[in-house]
Amino acid sequence: MDSNNRFQQNWKPIALTFAGIIAAIGIATSIVVTHNQTESAAKPPKPVLGDYVAFAWNTIGMKCVSDNDKYFAMHTPGNDLWVQVVKRGDPPAIVTDGIQVEYRAPENHNDPSKTINFWDYAKFTMHKEIPKNVGKSGNASDTGILKLNGEKKAFTALGIPISPYTDDGQIEPYVMYDVSVKGTDGTELIRTKAGLPSSAEVSCYKCHSGGEAEDGIGLSDKTARNILMAHDKNQGTNLLAEAEAGRPQNCLDCHSAANVNAKGKEGVLSMSAAMHGKHAQFMSGNTEQTCASCHPTSKTGQVRCERSVHTSFGMDCQSCHGTLEEHAVSLLTAQKELPAAQRLLKWLEERLPENTKVVGRTPWAQEPDCLSCHTNYGKTDLNADSYGHWTAGMQANYRFTADASGMMCASCHGSPHLQYPTNTLFGYDLNIQPVQYQGLAAPIGANGNCTVCHLTEPKDKNYHHPNMGQAFIAPPSVPTE
Repeated sequence: MDSNNRFQQNWKPIALTFAGIIAAIGIATSIVVTHNQTESAAKPPKPVLGDYVAFAWNTIGMKCVSDNDKYFAMHTPGNDLWVQVVKRGDPPAIVTDGIQVEYRAPENHNDPSKTINFWDYAKFTMHKEIPKNVGKSGNASDTGILKLNGEKKAFTALGIPISPYTDDGQIEPYVMYDVSVKGTDGTELIRTKAGLPSSAEVSCYKCHSGGEAEDGIGLSDKTARNILMAHDKNQGTNLLAEAEAGRPQNCLDCHSAANVNAKGKEGVLSMSAAMHGKHAQFMSGNTEQTCASCHPTSKTGQVRCERSVHTSFGMDCQSCHGTLEEHAVSLLTAQKELPAAQRLLKWLEERLPENTKVVGRTPWAQEPDCLSCHTNYGKTDLNADSYGHWTAGMQANYRFTADASGMMCASCHGSPHLQYPTNTLFGYDLNIQPVQYQGLAAPIGANGNCTVCHLTEPKDKNYHHPNMGQAFIAPPSVPTE
């Protein structure tokens, strides 16, 4: 049952980097604090472990979905679940054969077609019929088997369609899936949970009017119509007439998006560049609330999707992505040869702070680099700035990187926007594996907890990356309500 993927004792520098919407991972063991906690805090009792441990995470952090595709499809449902399985030992082994990894939705989250109408219009928005409660990649919402990604030494179930509502219509954006690892004889080796977040908390109605959807946070028909009317007026399209004829369109048919391999049309801005570039003309203020006007990050909202350790140290969206204007300009600069980008840049560049260094980037393919703040994986101060320090490409982003042994960064540090320890606002506790395996809401292995995978504490404290031996000190405050 054991694979030959043994952890290597020698470390090779492979960049820990970030892919997602808001914050660089920030090795959670390495943030400078100024409060009076000491680095020699007593260790909590360790849980009794078996022969295997499984690490499960969501690579998107927070999947935004449009719960109303009647007029257009912008964010279609689909969360990506990744799992790595380790057999404990000296040395431990990443297990890739002789096992089956399964997922199962919680009760009252088995029928997303009751609360989002993606499947009713998939024939037009996705150009094919898709069975209800099955995602674009063929994975079902209720249960399924993960497939091995041999290159990453991980098991994946891509595009699981998840609704931010329960089957009876209650808002529940953090859906806790069961993950079970079984041997060839069907014996369960280890079971854990993974939080697969999904949100329809968009606030388009604040500018486009039309009000919220009747179920609380979604996109209403009136708002959707108003958006298409504006698009038709400004771009000379005929989207509203198509939608009212029962043929809604998918934004990504024209606007590219690297995260879902949408190619878009030649000569058209990417989805991210178009959205941020256009809206930055009308929205400013350079505060995190500007981001929350569209993203589910509002401190008065029902989701608060940026829950990572970074927020507990006072960081926000702009700490990594810059202000709305800076963010938009970096995306537009990557397509500066296009007339549409040139028009928007002329307007926005005048509003940038003096001496802003703009570095263009392709959205989703290039993200803020964790090591721009955490030099050599060490401690940083809260004034560090990762804006303009982008990764080289998709595979260099945090959600896809691993150390020399093959352990992926997210296995120990958690999902993008949900790096350990996460806060527990609204009662959602996503510190699942850290508490299950080491009894401590912190990165896996922090503060002498290498025995989550190793039977005995290894002498080499830089086993997976430099500076692993530094103590993790909990944030001065982790919001819980």
